[in-house]
Amino acid sequence: MNQELLVKDGVYESTGKSELSVQIDNERLKHFFYMLHGEPTTRTRALHGAVLVSKGDICSLVKSLRQQLTLVHVTDASFTVSLGFDKDFIEKSFDEFANSDWEDSDKTQEVIIRLHFMYEDLNKGSSIKNSVFIRIAKGIKPGNIFQMLASSDMDGLDKIEDLMCPVFCRTDNINDKLSKDLLGVVEEWHSGQKQPNLISGSYKFFKKHKGTIARFIHYIIPAAVVFILSYFAFVVPTLIENKYQIPTYVSIIVSSKLLLSYFLSYGANKAKGVYSRLSDISHQEVIFDITKGDDKEHSEVINKNQELFSSASKAFLWVNFQAIGASLLATAIFEYFKL
Repeated sequence: MNQELLVKDGVYESTGKSELSVQIDNERLKHFFYMLHGEPTTRTRALHGAVLVSKGDICSLVKSLRQQLTLVHVTDASFTVSLGFDKDFIEKSFDEFANSDWEDSDKTQEVIIRLHFMYEDLNKGSSIKNSVFIRIAKGIKPGNIFQMLASSDMDGLDKIEDLMCPVFCRTDNINDKLSKDLLGVVEEWHSGQKQPNLISGSYKFFKKHKGTIARFIHYIIPAAVVFILSYFAFVVPTLIENKYQIPTYVSIIVSSKLLLSYFLSYGANKAKGVYSRLSDISHQEVIFDITKGDDKEHSEVINKNQELFSSASKAFLWVNFQAIGASLLATAIFEYFKL
């Protein structure tokens, strides 16, 4: 449901302030976005897909942008690169960024590249200050939402979540052709980036099918109990005298109700645990390799994924062992008494 904050007519008795709810349609939200447009010449691109970004990748992107500007005879362009950490934000000129070793223990959360240049518009007969904004980030923060409000693409605003993507690019005050060319450079750079590999194929399979796996665990032990009770019901004539068979069947029915209630609850608890562990397996869309802290985080995520996968696998195998073992043991006992 496409809804956001809307003031209600009611008020809180304790504070006298208006109540709030989350009921506003998508059209009103888009209207709010349009009110905040900075320039009518703004163009944006929201690029999806996982990327691995190193210092060299950023330098390569800036080099490609410079080459594109050279084609239109722009030789004086100003590039700045900003690194966002958990509790810090550093902004440097591109040359300073490229010459820094970044021997830092902080983990990079976002990289912002800003480009400013003067471009002579022959149609208007004047020079205009132009700018390009590129944001590469692991996730959206409240303070970053206003960076996404420049889009005038109606189709894009129909899917606001599409803007919350790993790579976002915006051009301001740039003529159509040059704007498209610069955005094309960013798109081509993005499509050529390596894909971060935090989880193996088996991890991806288990994570993708975690719901099915959880349901299987939920019902495997109750299914084993049903098998045991059904098998016992079939062997009752060979184990029990005729006068005790009806009471035995009644006892099986009553027992099945109690046993199934218990084992369904047991299976649900095990299933929740496995589902939670598989959900926590990380497959981040952006992996930075700029500071030493990024390398450490990469290793930590891989180790955590291995632990979660191992824990989920053990729970899966243990529950299946219990179900299969109980069924075989019960069958063996019944066959023994039949002899």
